[in-house]
Amino acid sequence: MVPLLCPSVPRPFALLVLLAGALLLPFAHGSDSEDAEDEKEPSLWVVEYENDIFSGEDRYYTSGVRLTRIADAREAPSWLESVARRFPGFEDAHALPYGLSIGHNIYTPADITDPEFPPDDRPYAGWLHVKFITGTKHEDGADRVRVGLGIVGPWAFGEQIQKGVHELIDTDEPRGWDTQIENEPTILLGYDRTRRLLHVGDRERWALDGNAQGGITLGNAHTHAYAGGFMRFGYNLADDFGPPRITPAASGSGYFQADTRRGWYVYFGWEGRRVVRDLFLQGNTFGGTDGVTIRRNVAEYYGGIVYTHNRLRLAYTHVWRSREFRNQLTSHDYGAFSASLWW
Repeated sequence: MVPLLCPSVPRPFALLVLLAGALLLPFAHGSDSEDAEDEKEPSLWVVEYENDIFSGEDRYYTSGVRLTRIADAREAPSWLESVARRFPGFEDAHALPYGLSIGHNIYTPADITDPEFPPDDRPYAGWLHVKFITGTKHEDGADRVRVGLGIVGPWAFGEQIQKGVHELIDTDEPRGWDTQIENEPTILLGYDRTRRLLHVGDRERWALDGNAQGGITLGNAHTHAYAGGFMRFGYNLADDFGPPRITPAASGSGYFQADTRRGWYVYFGWEGRRVVRDLFLQGNTFGGTDGVTIRRNVAEYYGGIVYTHNRLRLAYTHVWRSREFRNQLTSHDYGAFSASLWW
């Protein structure tokens, strides 16, 4: 591992890592002003891994990893609460839980063995990002506000990570990273709303429910609006709204309630997205690397299975995404795995 302060590591990257560590530190130890009882409250840890290796491909959105911590007993920072209170669903909430995540995404063209950047294919890009999250949850729905900061370009270390993994598993070396999107900071603001419209059966035995989702994301990395829905069917149906997924996909609830009984469900859904801006397709916002012409309307279909027991939730989702840009060879599919633990 390269030391963080080694001259070969770009300073902005090191600063972003230090910032994320500083933000996570209060979660780990609590503040001196808080009661010891608050420090003993468990937090929800969520690890997500998305990759097209689950579909036997290595192209387009090829990898995403994210670590999230949601502190049930800790209220959101005042600045985040101030932002959230401006959105529907947050006006009457007494306490807003606080979550923080750090993640990394990799995007590539269809042929990673070609050292030249194809003019009609998406560019290489890595994205390192942190996200501040707060939300409300009740029996019939949930609302969430997201504020994200990040960096795209060489400082995100997409090239080093992908080449290192490919060398480790002894597969084709990516050869076109010299043409990647140039360094650019990113910022986003997102609002998501989920409503449960249908429920049939006994939740503690066999049950089925139907849910609607919608939301908007604004920023130089992603600007889009979406709407969709999903259905769940299973035994001892978990108190959640589907497992989480990484932006730009519509995400389920990171939160779930621990239960000593085993439960599971299968689910399937769809999402329609109206895209205004996608930095990872269109290239840098000002100058830098040019990208491709996006398709304004993008559809996703997905299905998966979720298992819960005590404080653990395991989930796998397979996603089929329509073409996102003109001259795209094929649609794209990938798998998304997540593990959530109250600890």
